Amino acid sequence: MKISKILASVSACALAASAMAISAFAEVTNGNTIGDDGKKFYSVDVMADYDVTAIYGVTFDLTWTDGGKGCGGGVGFNSESTGWKSIEYGNEGSDKALILDANGDFTYTSENPIFAASDTYAQIWVQNWWGAEVTFENITVLGKDGKPLAKKGADDSKGDDTKTDDTKKDDTKKDDAKTDNTKKDNTKKDAAKTGDAGVGLALAGLTIAGAAAFVTKKRK
Repeated sequence: MKISKILASVSACALAASAMAISAFAEVTNGNTIGDDGKKFYSVDVMADYDVTAIYGVTFDLTWTDGGKGCGGGVGFNSESTGWKSIEYGNEGSDKALILDANGDFTYTSENPIFAASDTYAQIWVQNWWGAEVTFENITVLGKDGKPLAKKGADDSKGDDTKTDDTKKDDTKKDDAKTDNTKKDNTKKDAAKTGDAGVGLALAGLTIAGAAAFVTKKRK
């Protein structure tokens, strides 16, 4: 066999081994879903916590073993209206739609709501196809103004807390009123007892005085 063919064969083996090594790391380390390729990715169900018709974007908070210097993958959405919609991301210098920032994170925004009112399920997901290991940390769901979108019932819970505080205040006032009334009633009762005792002593004094007068008359 010619030396050129041997070198070509060695190079092919090296590339295959390198591809296998990259492929082994190309997944989300803490992924909660297994894809068709057997690799883990992370999926978040936003239907329960958000008004999906108000979702216009999402920021992905990720941690890379190499800071995201060399990577490639996809993020997207899954619902009846979007289907399995995928947007590719990559590191600085790549030609991907989404580019990682200095922290290894990225943001996707849309001019229109991402999901429809008719959707019965809505998921946001992130996959890593090649490059260093990546760990999913968090997502921030964004509204039309590009600011974080509040979860359902966030304002209602504050209202409930306020009501709870008012109830406590009212109960405290009632308890104070009861305490004051009890004290007043006890004071009246004590005064009444004191008055009765005074009358009793007075009558006893009169009785003794009368008896003494009777005895004196008898002696005379």
